[in-house]
Amino acid sequence: MTDSFGVDIGGDTRVVLRFERFPSLAHDRLLAALKNIEQRLEAAVLASLPADKSGNLRSMVGGRVYDRGNRIAAVVGVRVKDAASPAQAARKALTLEFGNRGNAITMKAHRMRLDHAWANAITPKMVDVGSYSRTPTIAAMNFLRGPAAAIRPEAIAEMQAAVAAAQKDVAAS
Repeated sequence: MTDSFGVDIGGDTRVVLRFERFPSLAHDRLLAALKNIEQRLEAAVLASLPADKSGNLRSMVGGRVYDRGNRIAAVVGVRVKDAASPAQAARKALTLEFGNRGNAITMKAHRMRLDHAWANAITPKMVDVGSYSRTPTIAAMNFLRGPAAAIRPEAIAEMQAAVAAAQKDVAAS
């Protein structure tokens, strides 16, 4: 049985290589290409992050290459599982990436410490705040999708070159 290769490019974020049988000679070339792409994409994402005073978002962004023998994948994204509140961290990252499209937020009634009135400092006191709704306007920052779109042509060319070199390696063996 001969090895056959195929490259499928789906949507904006998915490149799939298909093999009848994953040739061991191709593995190293493809892994090296994916590692290079992942490193460049992670650097581009980190460079395009919005200002983050606390550094929390920057600390959650990362990339990884998964090598499962017959499957290799590179992923760059926001890892929230180590955050103090993963669900909240995921919502924040999602809102920064895609923006807010007019979804209203309802705030429950609560008590808070008030230590200023507009720009003037006052003696701190506790106040009751009634429930209210507001619609924040947050522009999409595309800190993940923007860099991915920017390096996409280079990444595709690099993967195609790795597949072509792998085909030559397999044919020569």
